[in-house]
Amino acid sequence: MQTLKVSLKGHSDIRWSSKSNAIKPLNTQIKEVYGVLQNMIANSLNADTTSSAQSLLKNINLTFLFYLDVWNQILGQVDRATKALQMKTLTLDKAASLIQALKNSLQEFRNTEFEENFTRTSTLVNTLGITNTSMRFKKKKRLELYEGQDDGIHISYEKLMEVADDFGFLSGASLYNMSTIELKKAAMDLAMKYEKNINCAEFIDEITDFQHVVKSIIPDHIKSATVIELLQLIQDYNLKESYPNIEIVFRIFLTMPVTAATCERSFSKLKLIKNYLRSTMGGQERLSNLSILSIENEVAGEINFEDVIDEFAAIKSRKVKL
Repeated sequence: MQTLKVSLKGHSDIRWSSKSNAIKPLNTQIKEVYGVLQNMIANSLNADTTSSAQSLLKNINLTFLFYLDVWNQILGQVDRATKALQMKTLTLDKAASLIQALKNSLQEFRNTEFEENFTRTSTLVNTLGITNTSMRFKKKKRLELYEGQDDGIHISYEKLMEVADDFGFLSGASLYNMSTIELKKAAMDLAMKYEKNINCAEFIDEITDFQHVVKSIIPDHIKSATVIELLQLIQDYNLKESYPNIEIVFRIFLTMPVTAATCERSFSKLKLIKNYLRSTMGGQERLSNLSILSIENEVAGEINFEDVIDEFAAIKSRKVKL
């Protein structure tokens, strides 16, 4: 505690960022950790403490330091992408771009960064005075570092891109660049996949007319307009009745979950709400309402309670015969 600026942390299998949070402080403070272990061996009067410190110190060698540095970079990139993917306003097309960027970054690191890692680790070993510098690092083992990451990223990217491509023609840039024939074909393909939600014939007619409307209303920044901005345009100009199918398609696209983070947070909130003090809570509806209030606490904090009380009183009012 006197030596380290950032405390060392353990990791949890149920927390997404825990491994990155555990690796980073150890990697940045490995010199201090190494010195503390040496002091514990030299000054500790406890045999168990001395034995544990000796065991840990023995395992800090060239191989350990190399993998520590490598995993610090890999997990740091993954953690930053994971946090970005949990944003509430993130759409599927943007999520696919983030995942593709992460994949490209990891592939570049895989092809170019290992030599720099090894040079940096060798310098650290000389600084610490570690004598055990033997290291066996086969190419097969090098590839195994990435197989699990690459497979998971590739599957996620392919699934998101498949959905994002279906709705891609609805962005401002596509409405500006695509021809009428291309728009109709894309609209027909999408309508066939969501035939229960939208009317195919009406949707095809609406999309061509909507293209001209958007070009007229926002001619200056149509190329940069996102799906959520176009949906807001429909609301602002009261175009819902004129383009009902387009409005439905926009809502379908924007409500598709990018990750399961929101669902997992709801379970965490339930655990906090239904504690031992509320273990006998009867109604499921009450528990659900409390969960919504807790999850959407920012929205709940902006509610005017005077209006809620007046509305409740009006609903519950009774006429009394005099």
